[in-house]
Amino acid sequence: MDLGSGANEWDGDGESGLNGHRLLPRVHIPADWARMVRVHDLDQDITIGCWSGQPSSGLDIEAEGPAMFCIGILLEGQASMALNGGPPLHLHTGMAVVQTADRPAAGRFAMLGGRPSRLVDIRFTLDGLRRAGGRPLLALQGRFLQDCSLPQAHTLMGGFPAPASLLRVATDILTCDFADETVRSLYLHAKALEALAIVLQTVGSASPRSAFSRERARLLQARRLLDERFEEDWTLVRLAREVGLGEKKLRAGFRAMAGRSVHEHLREVRLSTAAAMLAGGTGVTQAALAVGFASLSHFSKAFKLSRGVLPRDWSRSCKC
Repeated sequence: MDLGSGANEWDGDGESGLNGHRLLPRVHIPADWARMVRVHDLDQDITIGCWSGQPSSGLDIEAEGPAMFCIGILLEGQASMALNGGPPLHLHTGMAVVQTADRPAAGRFAMLGGRPSRLVDIRFTLDGLRRAGGRPLLALQGRFLQDCSLPQAHTLMGGFPAPASLLRVATDILTCDFADETVRSLYLHAKALEALAIVLQTVGSASPRSAFSRERARLLQARRLLDERFEEDWTLVRLAREVGLGEKKLRAGFRAMAGRSVHEHLREVRLSTAAAMLAGGTGVTQAALAVGFASLSHFSKAFKLSRGVLPRDWSRSCKC
């Protein structure tokens, strides 16, 4: 199914819709994105989506997808995704994402426009995953560098640096040019299974005692400290000492896990808490001091930059 050659739905706004396969969500995407997408429907168990091009506009879509197992490999570009009710997963060139759910799951997916974007999306039905020899990965929550899962909704979503072998498979899929449909289908089917094997080996081998898991546990501890004790004066030096990580590892690892720096995360936690306090009737000065701002002017400036209005105006708007 090539979205750029007519196997799609065009609406009055010049957008294209994906539908027709039980592994794909029904969603409308801008025409310049539709022209760069090619979907290989291998059988009822496996679908591969190839995205390659430089669309002029950005992409920001919401959709509900079916129960499935998905491997995404971002070869070029920047993207973000989130399950409804979950934290955002930020992806950059060279990262991979795994998502699996035993029931339909809704969320948002966005990519930057105006720059080259290359993405490979491999989807298995859960029955197809079992027949291929794979196993459900819901039990592996916590083994990803960036984990945005919703265990209460039986949905896993995690990101990690793609190993070179997985990047090679994604490139092979994206550049596949076999003219014969049967040969092309066999080749892509084999590549989908190869990608599955690499992911299971990469993620499944991260045992709780591995160095990767120990470092991740310390990064999660750092995040919990910021989330729960946000009113304290946290510096990178102090936080690194608290969790037993070097400053460089903390800085790089935290950004990879949370999608933002330690300072940016702490500021957002403080501002989100302050916004809730203001909405509940707390005074501006009291809210600022409660969340750890020593300067009222600094708090007001940061709040307006983040929320678009001054704290006092936020309070008034919440009372309307």
